Amino acid sequence: MWPEVCFEMVEGQMKVVPKVKAVRIEESWQIPGLRVRCVAHLTRPLSPEEARIMESTSKFRATGGTVTYVCRPEEFEEYESRLEWELGRAVRAGLSAPSRRYSISH
Repeated sequence: MWPEVCFEMVEGQMKVVPKVKAVRIEESWQIPGLRVRCVAHLTRPLSPEEARIMESTSKFRATGGTVTYVCRPEEFEEYESRLEWELGRAVRAGLSAPSRRYSISH
C-alpha cells in the first residue's frame, strides 16, 4: 500500500515527494537548553529548485538529502509536520515552474 501522499502529478509530470526517514536532534550550542538543532534525513535528495523553495521559508536549510532547522524542544512535532507539508509544496512548485529549454537556431 502506498503512503497517502507519495507523489505529485502536475501537467502529466510525476515526481516522488521525499519523506523524512530519520531526524537527529542535537542540542544547539547557540542557545543551550532552549533550542535544539534538527537534522532530517530524506528518502531522496532534493533538486536545486526544491531546495531553493524549501529555504525560501527561512525556517529550513536544505542540502541534498538533508534538511536542518532549529526549534524549541516542545515545537519538534509541529516543525516535523510543517517540514512534511513544505516538502510536498516544494515538489508541486518545482513541477509547475516553467522548464527552461533553450533551442539553438542555425
